[in-house]
Amino acid sequence: MARTVGSVGENTRKRILDEALPLFARYGYAGTSTRTLASAAEVNVATLAYHFEGKEGLYNAVVQRMHEDLAKRIPADMPALAPRELSAWLAEKAWLFAREHQVHIRLLIRNVLDSGRHADVVMDRWTGPLMDRAEEIVVLFRPEWDRVRRRLFVLSLMHVVVRFAIEDPEQFRAMAGGPEDLDDAVRSWITEMIQVLLGVS
Repeated sequence: MARTVGSVGENTRKRILDEALPLFARYGYAGTSTRTLASAAEVNVATLAYHFEGKEGLYNAVVQRMHEDLAKRIPADMPALAPRELSAWLAEKAWLFAREHQVHIRLLIRNVLDSGRHADVVMDRWTGPLMDRAEEIVVLFRPEWDRVRRRLFVLSLMHVVVRFAIEDPEQFRAMAGGPEDLDDAVRSWITEMIQVLLGVS
């Protein structure tokens, strides 16, 4: 469990988190040593342990920070828009979040590839509430769908969005047929995909 510290300690904690993210994303949990993490953040191993109680605590804090940001981005109430406009708004929000959190997404994917499963902190604390909230949004469009269908829709959309977000832009542009504005083309496609699957006309 992370400790509560003053402003100087908070700055140190933030620097450790910022430096740990790309290292975990690139080398995985097992491939990133405590010494490497401490060196990148310009602290000693004891300082890292003080703030995060070791590598596992730091890894969990890095993952948690992204999910906290995601939870803040999902509004308690949806804007009062017609279904077509609301679906476009949701597509825009999903794409922007994924683009802004590419390194976090690589970290999560790397963890699944390395260990065959999501980190326990993700499943225990974040997946349930976030999936519940996503289901509530889907119900606005398709109230007749059961829980399994709603969740499969959310997971399908999530996997498409995050997969697109982590592509190298130039390679992605080439694979997508060379659109002049790749970002606009992807947003339009995600919007259309949501509308088709949800039956929004």
